[in-house]
Amino acid sequence: MTQPKTDLAYLRSEKAKAEQKLRSCQHREKILERQMSELNRRERVHRLCTRAGMLESFLVCPGELTDDQVMELLKISFRQSEVVLALAKMVHDVHERSNVQNPLE
Repeated sequence: MTQPKTDLAYLRSEKAKAEQKLRSCQHREKILERQMSELNRRERVHRLCTRAGMLESFLVCPGELTDDQVMELLKISFRQSEVVLALAKMVHDVHERSNVQNPLE
């Protein structure tokens, strides 16, 4: 009769170890999710700053224009048929490149 108690104690011990490992892995998962979020935020901020700099390089006296004036200028610019077509082509090309399967696979 002592054998089943030993097996039961062993199983309980293994269960406790597995539960501890689960808690540890869940904690690690939360840490990794926060790191991913931080990296995504940094990547977005970098992209926004880079593109804002590009926009400002085309504006005359960008510091003197209000945000509303810049927005109006962008609305006017992006309504131009040439711009609409160029943007559509760029987006299409990006989608085609991302959908192309690697021929080596």
